[in-house]
Amino acid sequence: MNPFYLNGQLAWYHDEGDDSGYFHTYDALVIEHDRDMPRKIHVFLPRNYSADGYGYPVVYMNDGNTTFWPDGLSPYSWEVPKTLSKLYQKQEIQPIIVVAIHPLNRSHEYLHVKEFSAPFKREGGGLFDYGSYLVRLKNFIDCSYNTLKSNHHTAIVGSSHGGLAAFHTGCVYGEYFGKVGALSPSFWAGGVLQLQQTSLISQLDRFLEPSNHNRPQIWIDWGCQRLNGFHNLLFESQAACLGKSMVNLLQQKYNYVLGKDLFKYEDLIGGHDERAWAYRFGLLLKQYYKLDN
Repeated sequence: MNPFYLNGQLAWYHDEGDDSGYFHTYDALVIEHDRDMPRKIHVFLPRNYSADGYGYPVVYMNDGNTTFWPDGLSPYSWEVPKTLSKLYQKQEIQPIIVVAIHPLNRSHEYLHVKEFSAPFKREGGGLFDYGSYLVRLKNFIDCSYNTLKSNHHTAIVGSSHGGLAAFHTGCVYGEYFGKVGALSPSFWAGGVLQLQQTSLISQLDRFLEPSNHNRPQIWIDWGCQRLNGFHNLLFESQAACLGKSMVNLLQQKYNYVLGKDLFKYEDLIGGHDERAWAYRFGLLLKQYYKLDN
């Protein structure tokens, strides 16, 4: 690894030999000292990255600790470099920059409301602040790299709780993140009887209205695998049920149009893990960043 400074931040250049690109990793990025705790950030740059010229779209990804390598509770990762290599080789998408953000406290940052995550312990409610952090991070990335800065070229992507966080962030901060990827999103967080009456919708209602010219394009998907673990039986079944409900709500109440600004995908063999999300991430990229031949 080779250390260097960029806009006052210490980073490491490292090349893992991926055809699709190489890394700049910030082990302790602090954008605003009076607001932000140090956070690990990976920036994956295309192999042909140039600081000059047209610029590159940027995809921001929650759960940055599993974007490129397995970490924590999961034995799998999204294997983003492999996905990008396949897409580049087939000339299916334009080159992109991927920014992966490690969570500091996932249960707090990725939930819009407080809920019980363990006996006598309530976590969550930090999602507005996390979204605000992502805006500051986008400003740092745009000032440090050759990016296409408009919301039309910028995506926020995540799965499960990270998918909920991506959905919420894209709606609230649509002027910065114009494309949302919510894979197996945790729309059940905070409790759901009728989706339209949840705190999630009450927080996002005004941002989803057709009159909001900055409301994002939205990708929502879910898997049909119910075997091989409690996570598939419970979490993915909830993601499927409420994902369908959210797609319907976006069409019926907010006039989203399938194939235009709303995209859905039902993965017949996918479950609630990074292997399924890695596959669907490639489909999402082809939808949002298709190369014009």
